[in-house]
Amino acid sequence: MTEPADAAAIARATGRAWPEWVAAFEAAGGAALDHRALVEVAARDLRHVDNPGWWAQMTAVAYERHLGRRAVGQRQDGSFEASASRTLGGTLDEAMDAWTAATAPRSELAGVPYAAPPTATATDAYRRWRVALDDGTRVLAQASLRSGGAVLTLTWSRLGTADDRERARAALKELLAGL
Repeated sequence: MTEPADAAAIARATGRAWPEWVAAFEAAGGAALDHRALVEVAARDLRHVDNPGWWAQMTAVAYERHLGRRAVGQRQDGSFEASASRTLGGTLDEAMDAWTAATAPRSELAGVPYAAPPTATATDAYRRWRVALDDGTRVLAQASLRSGGAVLTLTWSRLGTADDRERARAALKELLAGL
């Protein structure tokens, strides 16, 4: 059995090795279950961990990849998503200000025109900047705090193929490098 790339992280966080997860999913009829049902199977055994909902999702996705039903970066709806992040330090506002200053003169990202002007929202925990693109995809810039200060994560969603995901990921990394 080939372990997923994130098997070690799953084992550390959940206290259960990958072969044990596979056995648990298979005992519940995993191959016939949809994503939501797989998450429910995983969640039953994760009440003891920090952020159990996130780890249940992560473990269910790893099992779907194990079955060949989902590729890396593929969402439940079949679309793909790419993301990249960079620790900028400082505050949430400073991180988002750096992003908006870099993108203010733009009307496109990686050659794809904006479908509408970007929007921004803020909460105590996050700063978010969103834009819909002419090709039907979307880009989200989110600043959050970690131990090293503000982290800016860029996510390009609604991509059509794994190749689109790789191109988008490269573009996101280039955008972050320019900050």
